[in-house]
Amino acid sequence: MIYLLSKYAKNDNLYPKDLKKKGAGGPEIALRLGESLSEVYSFSDTFLEEKEYMVGDSVTIADYSLFAIITTLNVFLTIDVQKYPRLAKWLKVIESRPEVEVSKKGLAIYETMMKRTTVGSQLYSASRQTTMAPTLYISAGSPAVRAVQITVKAIGLELNLKELDFMKGEHLQPEYLKLNPQHTVPTLVDSDGFTLWDSHAINVYLVAKYAKSDNLYPKDLKKRALVDQRLHFDSGVAFARGLAIVAAIFNTGKTSLDDSDKESLGQVYSFLEAFLEGKQYMIGDSVTLADYSVFPTITSWNVLFAVDAQKYPRLTKWLKTIESRPEAEVNKKGQAIFETMIKSNTGIMLVLMFSSLEAFEISPPRINKKGLVILETGTRNKMT
Repeated sequence: MIYLLSKYAKNDNLYPKDLKKKGAGGPEIALRLGESLSEVYSFSDTFLEEKEYMVGDSVTIADYSLFAIITTLNVFLTIDVQKYPRLAKWLKVIESRPEVEVSKKGLAIYETMMKRTTVGSQLYSASRQTTMAPTLYISAGSPAVRAVQITVKAIGLELNLKELDFMKGEHLQPEYLKLNPQHTVPTLVDSDGFTLWDSHAINVYLVAKYAKSDNLYPKDLKKRALVDQRLHFDSGVAFARGLAIVAAIFNTGKTSLDDSDKESLGQVYSFLEAFLEGKQYMIGDSVTLADYSVFPTITSWNVLFAVDAQKYPRLTKWLKTIESRPEAEVNKKGQAIFETMIKSNTGIMLVLMFSSLEAFEISPPRINKKGLVILETGTRNKMT
């Protein structure tokens, strides 16, 4: 590259004649000779302190050389955005440059080659296991959180769990609001810094990225459409109706459901009973994300209004089937916490943590004269 630039380039921007700038490119290029991957990332991040590019405010061959190297290393060890923020930003800057477009094809070929070779595949798999785990912000009582935990268990993914204390307002802290302006849980921060909330979206993303097969979210268009339909049903109907009832319970202090509440949840159970006709699981003979999302919702609402085994035999059988699956074991702790919340009015703050709150207009909680915490909601007609 130095030869080509010296002979053919129209100016010295990429390889400056200035001795100090030229010298600065040396250490960066020499990184290809050694050190562990994490040290390479650490050194590179340090080089970028107060700089947009490797040696200053303009791109040079140091950037081109290191970009090719680091994007290749990133195949084996994903760069931790939180640990190496300057390096992560620099990668995006270089990647956006038009001349770097030619690098993409070669990188894709290299990654494919590594996965296909025995040694490369072992290195790739081992490095992915040592990469910093994605972070999931949770509060264990949330049905939505439990849906993600079940999915994560099923695909064998390790997560860094961070419990938020809603009673202390941790979900309203500026740093969390930057991640999730809706201040709900679960919220996922992947190892590369990508952030996502809403349990249904998170589950689809995690399966697409980390699962070894597409069984949980099939690529087959018809099967996937059915999974999507059930997920929307969970979000817009099953979960939304139960949340409205829970809010009313805490707002009024009533200890039992009225007839309209029972009718509302009963209709949810009836719909699910119909969905399960001729099926073992929500869309057929194999478990999918539809089952993982609906299960914690219904086990939660079962605390409010028990599923009648005689009236809903298929739903009852399905609940037992999912409950017996090893990945569903993680639901039990959160379910117990939810039951305790229902028995205590102070638990209303935790209701705010639930996913799918886009179905409601949520006002800040307030305390009435009786000391009850009031949560005011208004539906947005998303229950269709």
